[in-house]
Amino acid sequence: MAAERTPWALAWRRLVGAVLDPRPDPEVDAAVREQALAQAPVLWLLGKVQAGKTSIIRALTGAAEAEIGAGFMPCTRHSRLYDFPPEAPLLRFLDTQGLGEVGEDPSAELALLEERSHAIVAVARAMDPAQDAILDVLRAVRRREPDRAVVLVQTRLHDGYPDGADHPTEEQLAQDPGFENLRRALAFQAAQFRDLPGSGSFRSVAVDLTRPEDGYTDPDHGLDALLDALDEAGAAGQGTLLRKLAHHGSDSRLARARPHLLGYATSAGLCDLVPVASLVTVPAVQAKLLHSLAGLYGEPWDQRTLIAFLASLGSGAALGIGAGFTARQLGKLIPVYGQTAGAAAAGVASAAVTYALGRAACQYLELARAGRSDPDAVAATWRGALKEAHALFRAGDRFDAPSRRSP
Repeated sequence: MAAERTPWALAWRRLVGAVLDPRPDPEVDAAVREQALAQAPVLWLLGKVQAGKTSIIRALTGAAEAEIGAGFMPCTRHSRLYDFPPEAPLLRFLDTQGLGEVGEDPSAELALLEERSHAIVAVARAMDPAQDAILDVLRAVRRREPDRAVVLVQTRLHDGYPDGADHPTEEQLAQDPGFENLRRALAFQAAQFRDLPGSGSFRSVAVDLTRPEDGYTDPDHGLDALLDALDEAGAAGQGTLLRKLAHHGSDSRLARARPHLLGYATSAGLCDLVPVASLVTVPAVQAKLLHSLAGLYGEPWDQRTLIAFLASLGSGAALGIGAGFTARQLGKLIPVYGQTAGAAAAGVASAAVTYALGRAACQYLELARAGRSDPDAVAATWRGALKEAHALFRAGDRFDAPSRRSP
């Protein structure tokens, strides 16, 4: 009986109860979102209509264009925000529509970037030399904050391809006469943006983000270079997370699940910055994640399936799920864990456990869809995901200290 009253046992029971009795809890939903927003980097997308901003969001998140369009919410007079995923945001995309009206006073937009890892991303069609409206805003930004990094993303490269051509190699783009017009357009456009005032870093990236039906060999041409540029620009020190999110993989259900895994795991990790509260909030976050995944896979949880899933993880998992591993417990599975200390250790632990729990649930639910049961495969997924997630979350600085939420 005494063991059943330990914090770990209570947290375990709380998780099971929350999954089996999913009552609406607006306070928990709000807390999960609030915690995620506290660390979600803002990418400010500046570009004309049809410049390719939505394609960039789609490439980075895997979200459908209709979902992206419906997800934008007004936040200033001229701008709107898209939080992805909305329940536990990993990224916030700021889209400024009235470029000419923002003019010389981008203060409202800049306020959203304060004390936040971020990047300013100028988006321009490669063959469109008329970019004065974007340049005016960027000049105003650099006059106020000379150190702001700017990434220029030059899109729709295929508008400058010779008829019937596929994406060129770097050597072809640099030397092939057929790409001369595109080559000159890219250089002229980049020179305009490179001449901005201030000392902040600048990098231009050429991308062609198309659809498979468009017939090009690589629908995400240039995406890796864009991820590198965002990382160099200081986009949250989140290069690893962005890359994990952007490389969706071949399993469409797992691709849709990945942002939920990362978002809820981040929120759970932030709970552990307040250790007493974490015994209440971490199980709730983990239960929300399991429900979200059940919806994605079309396999609702009941007592039998939930117990079978949790049992497949192994007895050691019971100590960590619902409240986070201690350094000693996680160290048994991940030897380098001892290199992380303090509140950050608790945050990394809960984030890693929550991610691994969700990833193992994806494996279990995928098997259930096929009418199969393979506890060993689920356990192997759990162990592998735990190590993967520890490396992922330890590489960033999300759990170093509590952060103030942006407006």
